[in-house]
Amino acid sequence: MTRVESTLLSIALAGVVTLAAYTDVLLVGAVIVITQIMVAAAPTPADASGRPVAAPRFGAAAIAGLIATGVTLYPQVLLGADGTQAGSVGSVESGVFAGLVPAVAAGVIVALVSQMLRKDGRKSLVLTTGYAVTLCVFAALAIGWIGAAQSVGGAPVVAVAAIALAAALLVWLLPFDRVVIGSFAVAAGGVGGALAAPYLDDGSGMTWAFGALAGVGVALFSILGQVMGQSWSSGRRHASGGWGFPGALSLALSAPIVFVASQFVGVSFTLS
Repeated sequence: MTRVESTLLSIALAGVVTLAAYTDVLLVGAVIVITQIMVAAAPTPADASGRPVAAPRFGAAAIAGLIATGVTLYPQVLLGADGTQAGSVGSVESGVFAGLVPAVAAGVIVALVSQMLRKDGRKSLVLTTGYAVTLCVFAALAIGWIGAAQSVGGAPVVAVAAIALAAALLVWLLPFDRVVIGSFAVAAGGVGGALAAPYLDDGSGMTWAFGALAGVGVALFSILGQVMGQSWSSGRRHASGGWGFPGALSLALSAPIVFVASQFVGVSFTLS
């Protein structure tokens, strides 16, 4: 497998998320669920000798992702009954990472139950449990794109992030020294964000400086997603058992940066 398939998938997913953000946030949620399923379908881990280890993981990561997406789209589910104090605690704004904790907690429970149901002697218990829990976190993180679509900046912020991601990953494909190309790829993400932000601004206050900072962050973590996804199963030559995993992981790892950036729309960035 080459990096081309996973890169094109990441760019395609970011593009579809952008189109969905300009249409309806529920469509953004649908794309994110697809991304989370791809993360949940990660290759099996490998032991120290490079041999694959049976690790129940799909159910836990999928449950974590679905709960995170559901709570992010409908945060009112965290509200308590009328007349109770839970309402003030559970009251959250749309797009806040309110679903992360319950999602990961549910994923951990499913992961532990899955381990209890294993009938193979539970070999590499720590490795397989940690693997499943990590996938739960990755799947849940993808909701950052939903939060950004619901923020003050809305769809334009998502579009700027998608452009930065695409610029960075296209440069990352170039066949040169990885450190050098990585530096150029991060810079390309910053330039792409800086150029796109003023052009796409709809009055929310996106400046070139905002686009540059957001672009650099998105570029860095989208590249990290590619690297981690392609070398996830340590010791195996065919480390990326499915090109969907690294492609989806780029979107998942960059999601928190997109969400945080969306909270700074309109903030003045000055150099002193």
